[in-house]
Amino acid sequence: MGDQLAMHFKKDKIESIYRFCKSNCSELERWPSYFHRRALEMQSYIDLMPDTKDMSILELGCGIGYQSAMLASISKSVIATDLPNESVADHAPGMDAAAKLHQQLKIDNVTLIPCSAEALPFEDDSMDMVFSSHVLEHIPNQKKALEEIYRVLKPGGYHVCIVPVRFEKLYAFISFYSYLVKASLTRIKKIFSKSKAHTINDSNLLNKKANNPSVLRSFPFPPPHGYSNHFLAEWKEWGCSTWRRKIKMDSKFKIVHQSTTQLNPLLPLVGPIFPLLSAKIHQATREFEMQIGKLPVFRTLGINTVIIAISNKSVSDAK
Repeated sequence: MGDQLAMHFKKDKIESIYRFCKSNCSELERWPSYFHRRALEMQSYIDLMPDTKDMSILELGCGIGYQSAMLASISKSVIATDLPNESVADHAPGMDAAAKLHQQLKIDNVTLIPCSAEALPFEDDSMDMVFSSHVLEHIPNQKKALEEIYRVLKPGGYHVCIVPVRFEKLYAFISFYSYLVKASLTRIKKIFSKSKAHTINDSNLLNKKANNPSVLRSFPFPPPHGYSNHFLAEWKEWGCSTWRRKIKMDSKFKIVHQSTTQLNPLLPLVGPIFPLLSAKIHQATREFEMQIGKLPVFRTLGINTVIIAISNKSVSDAK
């Protein structure tokens, strides 16, 4: 009974943050249905995590601070980190966005610290949990980042890591070519339009485009999503067993859970074209997906894998 009440409490907290952001923070939304979809995803992760109410949590790659806000609602405190400035190539919006969101939500138990996951400015054995959602694939030196995670965790501390897997790369083909068709039609429309509304005079916009990596750099394959320089490199690196081996760190961590929380193929197929519909589909099938995703035969077929690991560091090892 107590566990059910705790789950309802957490669900209410997530729902409350989602409703507020949807109504009051639309200028920070990354894409249509972002707040809804991310809230559903976070609910799934929280359902799998241990009790966090007395934990100090470190989030890597906090983005606009949306997930750290939800973590803060169910824990003692959160330190949210990301790269300090906006970087399209690194999928980083800059820390100003997170600060603005937390200010609007009036959150007082989140501390924002700009830093790289490869060099965490925190003391040894200082965190109860490190949470990272779709971050590790963007880090060039993953070994160093994982060593830093191990260093800052207390003995018996948790690493909750969500990363994409190979099936996501297959769905990327559909998203990529859908984008190319849409972009081509838009370009044709601009060419034949007599309106001057499409003329670009903003030099800042031109410079921004010039600094962004080309979506055609791996053609005919989709562009890489993370730090790797090619689609095929990510295909090789994104195996479930590969992620599991990396996160275990030669037995420095014990894996206590691995599953997928996004198994429904309609999510990546519908999402790029109809994001609002995709979020509604995920809302309807989320709990069923989670149950199926726990079965070993299915956990490689979703678009992500959720790995929960416990540090094997002993108290005598702690400094």
